[in-house]
Amino acid sequence: MKDEPKWQFAEAADRQGDTPTAVPVYRHVFPKKVVGTLAAFLLCCGIASADQVQGNNPTKLRKFIDQQVGGISKLKVPANDADLPQPRLPNGMPDPFFQTTEAKRYLGKQLFHDPVRMVRIRPEFGGIPATAQTASCATCHQGESASKAGTLLNFAAGGEGRHYTDAQGNFIPRRRPDLSILPILRQTPLFPGDALVDEIPTLTDIYEFAVGSPARGRKLPDPGQLLRTGRLDALDSVARNAPGCIGAAFNNRLLMGGFAGEPDASPGGLNPFGHPAQENIALLLLDAHRMLEAQSAELQKYATYQKLFRDAFPEEAAQADAAGDLNLLINDMNIFRATASFLRTTVTRDTPWDRYLAGDNRALTLKQRRGARLFFTPATEGGAGCYTCHSGPMLNKQVNDPDVAGVGQFVEENFHNLGLADHPLQALNKVARNDPNFRDDGRREITGRDSDAFKFRTLTLRQLKDARFFFHNGSFTSVKDVVRYFNAGVPQDTEAAAAGTLSERFTHPRGPGSPPGLGLSDNQVDDLTDFLENGLYDPAFVRHDPKSPTRMFQLNERDFTYSKYRPDLAALGAIDGRPLSGLPQDNNDALSRRDMGLEFLDVTGQVDMALSNSTRRGNGRSQIDDYRFTNSSSSMVDTHLLVVVKGLSQQSRLDNASGTTSAGDPYLRVFLPDGVLLPGQSIDVKLLFKQQHYAPPATYSLTLLSGQGNP
Repeated sequence: MKDEPKWQFAEAADRQGDTPTAVPVYRHVFPKKVVGTLAAFLLCCGIASADQVQGNNPTKLRKFIDQQVGGISKLKVPANDADLPQPRLPNGMPDPFFQTTEAKRYLGKQLFHDPVRMVRIRPEFGGIPATAQTASCATCHQGESASKAGTLLNFAAGGEGRHYTDAQGNFIPRRRPDLSILPILRQTPLFPGDALVDEIPTLTDIYEFAVGSPARGRKLPDPGQLLRTGRLDALDSVARNAPGCIGAAFNNRLLMGGFAGEPDASPGGLNPFGHPAQENIALLLLDAHRMLEAQSAELQKYATYQKLFRDAFPEEAAQADAAGDLNLLINDMNIFRATASFLRTTVTRDTPWDRYLAGDNRALTLKQRRGARLFFTPATEGGAGCYTCHSGPMLNKQVNDPDVAGVGQFVEENFHNLGLADHPLQALNKVARNDPNFRDDGRREITGRDSDAFKFRTLTLRQLKDARFFFHNGSFTSVKDVVRYFNAGVPQDTEAAAAGTLSERFTHPRGPGSPPGLGLSDNQVDDLTDFLENGLYDPAFVRHDPKSPTRMFQLNERDFTYSKYRPDLAALGAIDGRPLSGLPQDNNDALSRRDMGLEFLDVTGQVDMALSNSTRRGNGRSQIDDYRFTNSSSSMVDTHLLVVVKGLSQQSRLDNASGTTSAGDPYLRVFLPDGVLLPGQSIDVKLLFKQQHYAPPATYSLTLLSGQGNP
């Protein structure tokens, strides 16, 4: 009797550590005498054997990655903040002046999110006093956007708004120039989205004899008197995509061109105190964003901040007390130090990738493991080779840096020309410099070397799913688009490509004479994207999770529920749910307060409410009222539209209500398209009422509010 082939369920050979799926994998069971011949045939035809397939087995993959990076421990994030990179003395001990402490970190986080410090407004340079204390560091670095702005155009002073959510609960960053207070400066737009209210970008200074960055004023030849400066004008705008804060401890240069941490003697360096990159970036950004010099006097007004500065800097507190001078304690220098401590501790520790490195074989899906293998396989061997530039715990360092797990010894190796065009806001620089050919040449602005033209810094790959805009020019809006750009290896900008500095790692990663790009298949692009988006994503960075080793970037329950966690600060006047000044977290403009659900704007007078149809059903037990709301004003209606039903009798209730106001009235939340109802734009709304049997038709009045949260 012949052996009959049988079919049976089986798991794939590389499923070790995976949760079995509901999709069956069929294995044909052949007669034993056929097996040897068939195996030889498959190998001769180049079909992968079980051992080859098991390259994505979690245990074998971990060993492979260990070999590629010279020790997998180099990829692990230290569990304790004290073990994160920080300046050290020759004996290896932390330098006390820069040492990371919890008191400094907590103070730095409060300062980062508090708008109270933004008071450096100079009308002589175009500053508008009404913008004081409306923005903070966190205006352009918010946790929901991977500690970036989440928008292509970044505005602090002179801007309004933070975000809105759509009907699916998606967080959508939104900030724009506040046209109610900013003067119109031009009639013709210079770039897409130009509101005609900005003259020059934040880091551009115009002197009597020269134009340049803030560093230019300290260099020879003498540039002359400062005539105009983007650091003090009406609108705080940045002509590059805002970089994130994650992993700041692991680089010795920060910002896209390496401005922060560069020695003061460099042509574009502005580091008068010779600080590490983290303290230097605090100086540069406080200068750029209307805080330097004027902030200390504001902070000294608050007993809560006096307490935190004393906790963080006990030696300076003793000196201040002895001299009777609070300026010795609360000053720019100590603000730099506290801010830098917060930045150094901004890490994620609980991504699937981190759990996988710690030994959890189920942390990454099979697809993500395939993506990880591509990430750590050289392009010359059929992979993507990402790890050569994205190594270390935060994946923002060169793999061969001898200090890859620390702050890093390499400098110039971290900068690459990827053939990218300019950020759209650089159009302002062309006008300000009267140079239609002006280009943002990246690292060359800092070093003055032609060999650095169009080079920009390697950034972290963690939390990319929330970043929304990528590269210094923000021209890519999805992780997959970035992967495809590297896969193609074709520069988007001809001038950057012709500068003589274009990276061969980008154009020909498979070696000289090879086709451009990585040559990955569509499926491989999908696998790599999944690893980057989901394998490196940590929800605890966005939403407070008391069980996670990752701290939420925004002020969270433990940070500002003072009545429970910091009664010492509550006794000094700290208000639960607010930074220590009592102002809102991050932004303090009217639109942002509505975005955060802190206040609501009555827009009833702006909207025409037309009842198009009213239907009663079920013997009058239900009533459906169809409305068309039309913005009849010249101003947009923002965020969510809350339809508040007032005067409803006890015999009727709003069946599709979203909630009840503090006054007890039901309301319906209407999600506006793109977060706005433009002048002349209409939206249809249904109000569904349930009524008692034989009750008269529901009568009521409507009030319309703009805002999120519960009114």
